Amino acid sequence: MGQTATFSVTATGSAPLHYQWRKNGADVPGATNSSYTTPGTVAADNGSLFSVVVSNSAGSVTSNNATLTVRTPPTITTQPADTTVRAGQKAKFSVTATGTAPLNYQWTKNGANITGATKASYTTPPTTAADNGALFAVIVSNLAGSVTSNNAILTVR
Repeated sequence: MGQTATFSVTATGSAPLHYQWRKNGADVPGATNSSYTTPGTVAADNGSLFSVVVSNSAGSVTSNNATLTVRTPPTITTQPADTTVRAGQKAKFSVTATGTAPLNYQWTKNGANITGATKASYTTPPTTAADNGALFAVIVSNLAGSVTSNNAILTVR
């Protein structure tokens, strides 16, 4: 999101050639060159179809549609919550995130990756007194970027 996209076409025919770019079938004002660069994209642009009509004195032809894919970086909509358990119990942490799929998850304990903890929720092994005060967070990533959650504190009683 926020980046531009450039579409271009190569056409032959008697000069002069005229170009008119279209977005979802509607002319894009001022887009009259052999290439077109969009303004900064937004999520609503995802799936938009771009084509160009090339014309000269002999007629016109419309290109095939090109589909714009806008990748949205992940955003955490529900942070993991602090959790209190008794020694020997398991604790569960979860996160809710949005963004272009697929979303990847990596949970951490006190800043270190937890092997195999790669889902939207993580359940600890049975806790011990030594786990009291441990900080759990998750890194959510996709092709467009990554975001790290707030720390959730584990209290073991």
